[in-house]
Amino acid sequence: ARSLLRSAARPGPAPRGLRWGPAESPVSTADTALGLLAVFASFFVPAGWVLGHIQHYRKRD
Repeated sequence: ARSLLRSAARPGPAPRGLRWGPAESPVSTADTALGLLAVFASFFVPAGWVLGHIQHYRKRD
């Protein structure tokens, strides 16, 4: 079991398609805001739906 955990924790070689540095084309503020909105909505909308319907789940017989 130790060897499995050790190999899982050790980072492997990076894929060749990834590279570091500035973006080739700059990302606009609107694109950044839209991306952040999508990420936050994907977490908070389902959580809000569950919290909004929690009484329904508690009343199940």
